Amino acid sequence: MKQIERYIFRRMCLLTFWSLTAVTLLVMTTQVLIRVDVLTTTGQAFGAFMLLAATLIPSVMTIVAPFALLIGVSQVLSSMNSDSELVVIEAAGVAPSTVLKPVLLLSASLSLGVLLISNFVEPWSNSKLYDVLAQAQSDLMSVAVRSGTFMKLENGLYIQINEKLSGGQMGGIFLSDSRTEGNETIYYARSGVIRKSEETGSDILHLVDGELQQRDLTSDRISIVTFSSYALDMAAFIPAGGSRAKRPKEQSTLYLMNPDAEDHYAKGAKNTVKQELVERFSTWMYPLAFGLVAFSFLGKARSNRHEQVQNGALVTAIALGSRGLGFYSTEASGINPAMEWVTYLVPAAIILVFGFLALSGRALTIPKAWAQLNSRLIEFVTTQFARLQRRGKTGEGHSA
Repeated sequence: MKQIERYIFRRMCLLTFWSLTAVTLLVMTTQVLIRVDVLTTTGQAFGAFMLLAATLIPSVMTIVAPFALLIGVSQVLSSMNSDSELVVIEAAGVAPSTVLKPVLLLSASLSLGVLLISNFVEPWSNSKLYDVLAQAQSDLMSVAVRSGTFMKLENGLYIQINEKLSGGQMGGIFLSDSRTEGNETIYYARSGVIRKSEETGSDILHLVDGELQQRDLTSDRISIVTFSSYALDMAAFIPAGGSRAKRPKEQSTLYLMNPDAEDHYAKGAKNTVKQELVERFSTWMYPLAFGLVAFSFLGKARSNRHEQVQNGALVTAIALGSRGLGFYSTEASGINPAMEWVTYLVPAAIILVFGFLALSGRALTIPKAWAQLNSRLIEFVTTQFARLQRRGKTGEGHSA
């Protein structure tokens, strides 16, 4: 890389890094606060909070990385334009690729990083995350015993325990599980006890002398099974077996491509497996797409300051609109195959269109009619605000 290219690349890397760090910490904090009620209720140590925060970092980074790149590239290009650096570069006869090369290198590197994190690091961190929450859920049983009221373990999963018996046993266990769409399962047992499984190491809830009621909400049919002994894995509250049923977010990409026929989630809501695969193979394209969009609108010198600001606003609108559509299409991809194509086509189309414009040296800008309208609007708002300030000062003078 030439010296000017290294200069631009270094500035973009620094600003992108600090933007990524700040936004990741902000989003991670909100995610921790969503789950902190379980940890605080069960009296978990400070280490559990730190472990929970650490396991959330990969999943948060894959979401905020494109926007951090957008901030870094846009801010550096805008600053170079304000400081007339872009004007000097173009006046010196430097090829447009001199500015494009650092943008492409940073965008491609971040896209590759997101791809690796989504397919390798994030599944492992999600597995650790669910282990932390599962341990907290196990400890929540003791809280439920003390309170004797319904305790929410997670959305759609509630438990009530009437009393604590001798030998660590619990009496009067009621468990309601409505997490699966269209199905409601209720467990009731006269007594039960939690023991550690020697095979899996997870906590197993052994129910004694009770019944299981399953209700199909679509047909309103109810089936009742009476049991003398029943075991539930505390990690996911499914019938205990050789291993815990891992969620799609915990599984490797190779496994999701060819899941086990007996997999709990593959047999049930298969759309969750499809959604996870689509998300992993589409998210990585957004850093490259956002970098090309930012360069196409902000990579050329602009003499009009308002035009540069309006171009930045248009870049932000394109980024937010495309990413919002990507989130929606990913959620719907497991149900509607057409939305799966939309998830891939949106970032791919942005990369192709804006990549062609960038490589061909064509710069985009906000239409002149929009620019003039926005300038008049900004001028009108500024004038009205200044008039209100003058009236306020005049009123203060009269009152004095």
